[in-house]
Amino acid sequence: MLRVAKFGGSSVASAEQFKKVKEIVKMDPTRKFVVVSAVGKANKEDNKITDLLYLCYAHIKYNMNCEAIFKIVEEKFCSIATELNLQFDIKGELKKLKERLDSKNISEEYLVSRGEYLTALLMAEYLGYRFIDAKDFVFYNYDNTYDYVKSEKAFEELTKNGENFIIPGFYGSLPNGDIKLMTRGGGDVSGAIVASLANASVYENWTDVSGVLMADPRIVENPKSIEIINYNELRELSYMGASVLHEEAVFPVALKKIPIQIRNTNRPQDKGTIINNSEEGAIQNVITGIAGKKDFSIITIRKVHMSNEVGLIRKALSVFEDYNVSIEHIPSGVDSFSVVVETKAVKPFIYELMAKLKKVTSAGEVTLTSEIALIATVGMGMKNSKGFSGRLFSAVGKAGINIVVISQTSDEINIILGVHNSDYERTIRTIYYEFNAQ
Repeated sequence: MLRVAKFGGSSVASAEQFKKVKEIVKMDPTRKFVVVSAVGKANKEDNKITDLLYLCYAHIKYNMNCEAIFKIVEEKFCSIATELNLQFDIKGELKKLKERLDSKNISEEYLVSRGEYLTALLMAEYLGYRFIDAKDFVFYNYDNTYDYVKSEKAFEELTKNGENFIIPGFYGSLPNGDIKLMTRGGGDVSGAIVASLANASVYENWTDVSGVLMADPRIVENPKSIEIINYNELRELSYMGASVLHEEAVFPVALKKIPIQIRNTNRPQDKGTIINNSEEGAIQNVITGIAGKKDFSIITIRKVHMSNEVGLIRKALSVFEDYNVSIEHIPSGVDSFSVVVETKAVKPFIYELMAKLKKVTSAGEVTLTSEIALIATVGMGMKNSKGFSGRLFSAVGKAGINIVVISQTSDEINIILGVHNSDYERTIRTIYYEFNAQ
């Protein structure tokens, strides 16, 4: 048994949180690899180190003084080191970083990555683990693709002595050695990469919640937690806004069928959520979870006898490609089809785009509907539940909610409803309580 444990920013936000991490790690000797995010928010009024470092770079970019911001960074790191009686020269490291910042001889990606780098160095001393820099084995190509073969070879060499290791998350390196940051929340991906490279039995993702919830607790009061969820179900929920785990974190471990376990650093006694490739969760529940996002737009192209015209949709989609716009859904009818996109992606040029669509497709009409929310009801069990869709639509209809668009794939894992932004929260509550009695 070998476990990879990744601790998020809230789990390492203070000296007190460091102590909790140590208790968890020492509780199980199979936790041989620990991945950490940068020091996070210790309370609502606090700031994340990552945010502060991004802000520092923005200041120097526009020739503004960032002394006050960097001082907060120094205080957060130094207070942890002092409270834990660590000998690591954190002040010296911060001084060198500040000198590079002042000289402007620093890239944004290098500067921001120091949040994870310094957090991991402090944690390495505190745990007595060996530090490995992520840049030395998490390799990316210049096209931003991950180089697994090169990474695997480097990882094997670095860990061949079989020690316990600590690794900073959120970054790797490019072929020329430059730091390459992942997207926000990328520490989850780092942990998954390490789990895959180490052939771990389990990838533990420690955060500040006790697993994945069936719905957003800001919308549904005390939603049920999900005990078991399939990789594909999690992907669907993550993409639609469930933010417990970075959506890209599934791929490195799913290929090797390594289960992910979401755990709570503040409540290590809780079971959390198991994410794997089985359909066990579908046996327990018809639906696994509900998630959604606001602010989409629906662009509808109408043309008589459209269904008889070959290549019309391709022509329309090429226009969106020209504007580098990603498409969410394409519901269609006999004489019309719609393209659902994020409003912010098309807002700067929406009328120009619509005019071009009309010209390219020779459409009779191109219309726009904005302020639409997309809500996904996800569950492997839906495909075996007769009358599920009818029950879902009936509940929404009885609540007086107008459905603007419906989308469902043939695998029946996901039903997406488009409703007006104003009905977003009410729709989620309606669906949740229909399948989970109050």
